[in-house]
Amino acid sequence: MKKDTIPATVKDTTHRPLSNALKIKAANDTVILKTKSGKDSVALKTKSGKDSIAPKGKPIVAKIEDSTYLSNAGIRIGLDISRFALLYFQPYRTDITVQADVRLGQKIYGAIETGWNRTSHSDSNYTYKGSGIYSTIGIDYDFMKKTETTEQNMLYGGIRYGFAHNTYEVPTYLITSDYWDASTQGSYPKTSMTAHWIELVFGLRVEAAKNLFLGWGVREKIMIHSSASKAFPPIVIPGFGSGSKRSQFDMTYTVSYMIPMYKVKVHVPKDKKK
Repeated sequence: MKKDTIPATVKDTTHRPLSNALKIKAANDTVILKTKSGKDSVALKTKSGKDSIAPKGKPIVAKIEDSTYLSNAGIRIGLDISRFALLYFQPYRTDITVQADVRLGQKIYGAIETGWNRTSHSDSNYTYKGSGIYSTIGIDYDFMKKTETTEQNMLYGGIRYGFAHNTYEVPTYLITSDYWDASTQGSYPKTSMTAHWIELVFGLRVEAAKNLFLGWGVREKIMIHSSASKAFPPIVIPGFGSGSKRSQFDMTYTVSYMIPMYKVKVHVPKDKKK
């Protein structure tokens, strides 16, 4: 009959042969080592080199260390398709918006956005023409706890700084007074203006197919400074919205694709991984 063997990491502190083979059991991310008889005292060698000794008949519990893994990362480029829906509600404006983000760490993403707007409106009272560009830059923080090492979904919040340059004019306008039974005609010359604002962002991105994402988000935009005339503000400030308001609520819906370029190290505590 063969003698029982003991793994290299386990030794018998009583210097007696164990009556039965060791049993290894995993429960709640811990490893429990005990003998079948429950009468033998064993020791588990720790990283420090010291022995952890358990009383006779009691199991020895060893904590499993935290783990890390490498996750795909790169640049994600997308188009805000909600801008096309604006044509239905506001047919006088045309907007194109491109977004991009890049993963900087386990939870942090750098985000940029750029776009173009053209506004053209004409009725019996006035004619308006305007066009311009804008850009925003900021960061996002991912609040979602990942359940799989390959998961790329995001539940994020972030902040942006926005800047716009716009040129607009009112070639003709007509002001009519019923009281005086008179009217006044005039025009407002082509004018350039700039605007600066802050955006608070909250949204969700889901990987619908490999590296293809669908995203939805809401934003509160707060104007910091606008050089537009208060007498004739622009109808639309590119990237911000109404030229006569100091704050603006907005929604976005994006389709984007990630180009994998590198990997980032992700730290996962064992007791929080599942």
